[in-house]
Amino acid sequence: MIPFEQMDDVVFATLGVVVPVRRPNVSSVRIPLVVRDGVERLGEFQQVIGRARHVSARNREWTFRRGDEVTLDGRVQTVEALVTDDGLVNEAVLHG
Repeated sequence: MIPFEQMDDVVFATLGVVVPVRRPNVSSVRIPLVVRDGVERLGEFQQVIGRARHVSARNREWTFRRGDEVTLDGRVQTVEALVTDDGLVNEAVLHG
C-alpha cells in the first residue's frame, strides 16, 4: 500500500461518517464519507454566490455519478456534479 492510501484510511477513519449511498435502480451500500458543509461557490468575478455540501469517498468503495443519492441525517440528497477525482478519492457536490 502506498503512503497516500494509508493516509486516506486515517482521514476516513477519523473524519468519516458511514452513510447509505445509492445509485438509481441499484440497492444502497453503506460507505464512509467525509462531509464538508458550507463550501463556497464562486461566481464569475470570484464573489461568493452560495454555499454547498461536498462529500468525498475513496474510489475503491464508490465513484460518484450525477444522480446518485446520499442519505445524511435522515435526508436524501442527490449528487449534482463530480468536483474532483485524483484516482484515490473522488469528491461530489450535493444538490440542495
